[in-house]
Amino acid sequence: MTYKEKDFIVTRQDRLNIEELLSDETIFSLANGTLGTRGHFIEGYGTDDDPITLMNGFYNRYPFRYEENYEGFPQEGQTIVNLPDTSYIKIETEDGVIDLSNMKLTSISRSLNMLKGVSTRYVTYQSLSGHTFELIEEKILTTDKHMIITKLSITSKDYEGNIKLFSYLRLPAIRYIENTDPRLPNTRKHLELIDLENNKNNGILYAKTTNTSLYINAAISHDIDFDYQIENEQIIAFHETSLTKNKPLELTKYQLYASSLTGKDFNEAIKEIDDYIKPFDDYKQDEEKARKSFWDKTFISLSDREIEQALRYNLYQLNQSASTNHHMHIAAKGISGEGYEGHFFWDTETYMLPFFILTDPCKAKELLLYRYYKLNEAKLEAKKLGYHRGAKFPWRTINGNESSPYFPAGSAQVHINSDIALAYINYYYATKDIEFMMTYGLEIIIETALFLLEYGHFKDDQFHIYNVTGPDEYTVLVNDNYFTNKAAKEHFKFAIKFINNHDQEVKDILNRLKFTSNDFDKLKKAEEQIVLLKDETLHIVKQDASFLDRKDIDLTSLDQNKFPMLLFYHPLFLYQHQIIKQADAILALVMFNDVDHQTFKNSFDYYMKRTTHDSSLSKCIHGIAAYQIGYTDLAYEYFKKVAELDFRDNHNRTQHGLHVANLGGSYLMLLYGILGFRFSEVLTLNPVYQEQITHMKTAFTYENRHIKISIDNNHLKIEVDKPIHIHLYDQELRIDHIFETKIKKSF
Repeated sequence: MTYKEKDFIVTRQDRLNIEELLSDETIFSLANGTLGTRGHFIEGYGTDDDPITLMNGFYNRYPFRYEENYEGFPQEGQTIVNLPDTSYIKIETEDGVIDLSNMKLTSISRSLNMLKGVSTRYVTYQSLSGHTFELIEEKILTTDKHMIITKLSITSKDYEGNIKLFSYLRLPAIRYIENTDPRLPNTRKHLELIDLENNKNNGILYAKTTNTSLYINAAISHDIDFDYQIENEQIIAFHETSLTKNKPLELTKYQLYASSLTGKDFNEAIKEIDDYIKPFDDYKQDEEKARKSFWDKTFISLSDREIEQALRYNLYQLNQSASTNHHMHIAAKGISGEGYEGHFFWDTETYMLPFFILTDPCKAKELLLYRYYKLNEAKLEAKKLGYHRGAKFPWRTINGNESSPYFPAGSAQVHINSDIALAYINYYYATKDIEFMMTYGLEIIIETALFLLEYGHFKDDQFHIYNVTGPDEYTVLVNDNYFTNKAAKEHFKFAIKFINNHDQEVKDILNRLKFTSNDFDKLKKAEEQIVLLKDETLHIVKQDASFLDRKDIDLTSLDQNKFPMLLFYHPLFLYQHQIIKQADAILALVMFNDVDHQTFKNSFDYYMKRTTHDSSLSKCIHGIAAYQIGYTDLAYEYFKKVAELDFRDNHNRTQHGLHVANLGGSYLMLLYGILGFRFSEVLTLNPVYQEQITHMKTAFTYENRHIKISIDNNHLKIEVDKPIHIHLYDQELRIDHIFETKIKKSF
């Protein structure tokens, strides 16, 4: 498949103030799922330099302090660690140092070529004496190595004279800033220096984390001669030459990382940097091949070019955030920033994994395995909460242990057990990978269900789950949260059916898990009797047993400058009112959609008025719901906002890192929203009649069939490479090659 390169290039022009520069650091970040680096300047900013390069899952611990400490509270926090800085080159001329602090930045142009994996920056500086300097920085982060390669070109049309280059390898700076925003990390020293090596052709730094004893090595080398020296616990490589008018000075800096997370031979691996010195253009060719493979699997075309470009960018960055190492997961900010301290949440399974299941099942499998290999920690967490069977996965974590010190909005979100189980179930539906289910999936599904069975209870022929927090973090410790219970019901239902259908094959697995016939009967009874609350007066599903009894409030009457509300209001104020942070009951209706149209519509109308969308997880779900009930103008409005949240930095929050779940959510708006796709035993599609996006094409894999779907003015076309059965508007069809029909106008 061939692509028009211009359709895959993201550009920004003359964004010169510091807020824009920091936002663009995120926008032009590069990653390979394991290593990520932000789009900081190779020459630095001069002051407050904070180049950030991160490794997925490379973390440190720090102590929590409680004035009132209780049994089972997490005693340590976890945070992703900024790696040694390999990027900085100080450029010194007779006019002074070339950077923001010493010269005037007169122009800047940036681009990200998503077909080639190259970030490019053109800048022009003017010195106090009036000379101009043009810098071109091209940067690649390699797909198959933990390596950053930066090509730098320095030109002046009017300066001739001496130029000195100081290329650094150093520990990251410690920022003495305490954040009051709970989403951001605070200042701590996390790395300690072990050793430095200055060799003829390279410099190497060895370090480890202060508390977790994870090792990180970093090395630098260049394609021109530098003198590598050790000064003040850092390596500074020096090169001096003359700059001639209109003659570029060019060099390439090679930056290699090796960690105890990525291989046992990390001390030897770092010394191989000299083996990787080859022309920058050779690396560009390698990366172009890798990107073509990705886009061939992730084809998307929309008539709305703005959403199309943003969606392509989102999926590109989402893919860069996911590792193929099952010891790593996807953090809330990916590896594009330190927000949320690099923690993994339930967002991964619910918002991100569907994309990988449908386009890259092998990567999806590795992401699922992260949870499997943290089962022991999850079982220990269940015991900390007072339960002796099953596993309770943490709400936020890196190492598998709960890292939220605030249990009402953390540990109480027991729905994460079903979120993870349902991700395994979705993978199975899409791949029919029975071996994976037998080896890993069933154990996860059973252990998470056993915990929920103990956490809940039977009363008056009903199964209840009390003292939980659903996805809405502004409503905590409630009884019978609709989403939690509905997700558990679907979770239990699959377990029952799978065991019944494979009773002989699963016998040994169930024996190993000590899952008895009594457990099976209890699971079946809980699935049948679990409470799903509805209000018969309003004809809506009830978010939980008490939400409708809380004080109502008109969100438009509040100070609109005090959002997100978690930064301005005491939690007790939030908990007292009918205020919703993000989709909760509506998320259940979107995912499971088993209520009648009027109940869905009434529920949407009711909860929408009370939802702040203070979480980036919210608008994509409300947009999907709007498509389902025929509010297509609103759905389109939300699709655009979701797609462009980071791409246009609509909330002025992108400087802290990408909202990676929202990246996945933009894909769900296309798949779940417009196409009405749902995971099930038989591929399910319920395309929506809408007139805003007149043409679209996409493709994915289901049951080992390559499926292409296109819409042209509400005419649906499905192409498959092998026969497949699908559900289309509740009618089962067999498609042998091509099927076409008009999209129903249902509303």
